[in-house]
Parts: sequence; C-alpha cells; structure tokens
Amino acid sequence: MGYVFDYKYYKWVAIIPGWILGDFIGAIASFLLVQELMSNKKDEISYELALLKISSLLIKSDGKVDKSEIRLVQSFFKSTFGQSKANKLFKGLKDRTDLPSDITSLTQIIKQKINPSRHYAIIQFLFGLSAVDGSISKSEEEFIFNIGFILGFNPSRLESIKNQFIKSKTRSKKYNQKIIQALSVLGLKVGVSTAEVKTEYRNLAKEFHPDKLSGMSDGIKNLAKEKFQLIQESYEYLNKNYD
Repeated sequence: MGYVFDYKYYKWVAIIPGWILGDFIGAIASFLLVQELMSNKKDEISYELALLKISSLLIKSDGKVDKSEIRLVQSFFKSTFGQSKANKLFKGLKDRTDLPSDITSLTQIIKQKINPSRHYAIIQFLFGLSAVDGSISKSEEEFIFNIGFILGFNPSRLESIKNQFIKSKTRSKKYNQKIIQALSVLGLKVGVSTAEVKTEYRNLAKEFHPDKLSGMSDGIKNLAKEKFQLIQESYEYLNKNYD
C-alpha cells in the first residue's frame, strides 16, 4: 500500500518538488546541482544524463507511467539546466547506446562527478518525483533507498527524507497535532528520542542554511529563509514540548 501524500504541508516539507511545480521551479535543488556542472568530454556520460536516466527508471519502477511525473522531470531539467541543454539531455536519453540501464552504474557516475554535499538534493528530488502522483509505492521507495545506499546514506537518514513527503498517520493521546506536525517538518514521527530530534534538526538546518545559498536571487533566498525559519521554529517547539 502506498503512502498518502500530505498536500497541506507540501510547500514547506517538500520544498524542492514544491518549487518544481510552482513559480520557483526546482529552486534550491537547481541551484545546488547547477553548481556542480562540469566540463565533460563529448564521449563521457554526464551526471545530468545519468540523473535523467535514473528519473526515467524511477517513473517506471512502480509499473505505471504517470503524466505528472513526466511533467515534473521535464520542468525540473529545463529550469535547472536551461532549455537547450535539457533538449540535448532528452535526446541523449533516447540516442545514447552507451547509457547504462542499471541504477548502480548510473549512481556511481553521479557519485564520481558531484560533491557529496549535493547528494541530499538529489535524494529529495527523487522522493519528490515519486510522491507527485499522490503516493510513494514500495517499489519506488526501494529504488530510491538503493540509490541512497550507494551515495552513502544510512537507512534512518533516507527514512527521514522520505517522511518529509508523506502524511503521518500517527494518532497519539500523549502528543497534540502541533507536535506531530513539527516532527513531520523534521521528517520524524512520534516515538523518536529527543536526541534524534536534535540530530535531525542539525542535519536539516545545515542543508537549508542561508549561508549555503550565496549567489542566488533575493526571491529564492527569502524562500530558503522561510524554510530555515520553519525548521528552527519546529525544533524550538519540540525542544520545549516533546519528551
């Protein structure tokens, strides 16, 4: 059974795919990934092409192809790499006979060509892509987890990223809905320890800290500040009310 996507908190806890579908398409993910553009030899497989192939495999991993997923990938690549480069990548996806079809080889290309600090953005993008049709299937989850393992993520970290894109079904007599919502912002569920809350807060604060966004437009910086502030407010509330 797939997970139910939480549209209510979409723009906050799913910041990257939210911007992909909104006016700020792929804002943070785009910025972080574009920073890693490299000058590849013509016969090399670029990380962009590897990511596009992974995206196409992910779309097919649950046995169906949803048009919303295709549109999201098209929008993301066009806004991130530009119309011209995106068209070349889409053409390469069809024409390159040397392009691997297994996620291990494709992920290794990404791992070799992108700074590890940017891997988080890739995993977020993939979870956002899998959730855009309203749920994350078991096959999609396993697909992304396999990629995450190759990139060096541990299971709990991947689980917390995934939880940012699904609605918590938690019912608790001990904790109110505000606590459950604050935990969801951090990708956590009721039952985690206060130490885990602190660790995840530090991880997310590091990912969305405004200092990492130098060079971006003021509009994107402001949105990043809002996300960063939401993370901080959620943590501060949990720090006072969660035990």
